[in-house]
Amino acid sequence: MWGGTFIATKMAAQTFGSFTGASFRYAVALLFLLPMAWLKDKKTFNLNRKQFFQLLVLGLTGIFGYSYFFFNGLRLVEASHGALIVALNPVLVLIMTSIRDKKRIGAIKIIGMFLSIIGLVVVISRGNIGDLLSGFSWGDAFMLGCPICWALYTFYAGDALKTTTPLQASTWATILGFCLLTLCAPFEPFPTQINPLVWLAIAYLGICGTVLGFVWYYEGISKIGAVKTSAFNNLIPVFAMILSILILGEHIETYAMAGSVFVIGGVFLINRF
Repeated sequence: MWGGTFIATKMAAQTFGSFTGASFRYAVALLFLLPMAWLKDKKTFNLNRKQFFQLLVLGLTGIFGYSYFFFNGLRLVEASHGALIVALNPVLVLIMTSIRDKKRIGAIKIIGMFLSIIGLVVVISRGNIGDLLSGFSWGDAFMLGCPICWALYTFYAGDALKTTTPLQASTWATILGFCLLTLCAPFEPFPTQINPLVWLAIAYLGICGTVLGFVWYYEGISKIGAVKTSAFNNLIPVFAMILSILILGEHIETYAMAGSVFVIGGVFLINRF
């Protein structure tokens, strides 16, 4: 589901601004999330002050912040390229949780972290590590904002899920993030013509990338923890690359393949050991 969001966002970002496109995405999501939440448990809409602020942080990081960086980044770089940068997320989650829990990171996990970072450097430098700084673009900077926001989102979701259900957390995070996005959307220009395929991409982002993806992600965190759940993100660039070839006709460069081996291999070590 999330591998496909890179393709759909790449399509939508050529037409909509970041806040406008994300607002439409989460408007579609709420059309499904709100009835689901109401039918499953009407207590979903009852929050105390602590829960509200916990879920506001999730909406600010995982919905508002992530969407801003995601749309702007994919407007400037290939979907496959962006997916490999976002795959850094499990490394950041591991570092944050180890600091919070005051636990030492094992040697194998440290090796995994370095492998992932090497892969990231290969991707950002386009295969020429000596030209890392000159090759670094605004698109790369925006895409790096995605794993930072998502790591914060995953990190704080663990605490929020102690007192809320996965559906409640995803519903409220979407509501609050959507409200923040709509405050900024009016400041962006609105396109005069919109290709029907763009609306199809928005629908995919709302239904598959948000409703199904977020609820299942929360279910994973609640059952196996944040670190193990986030490690499954290493599959995202694999599907994103496959779909970018099939749907967008992108050509996968040799550096991207080499970088993916390091990134995905590193994340595998983090999760396996």
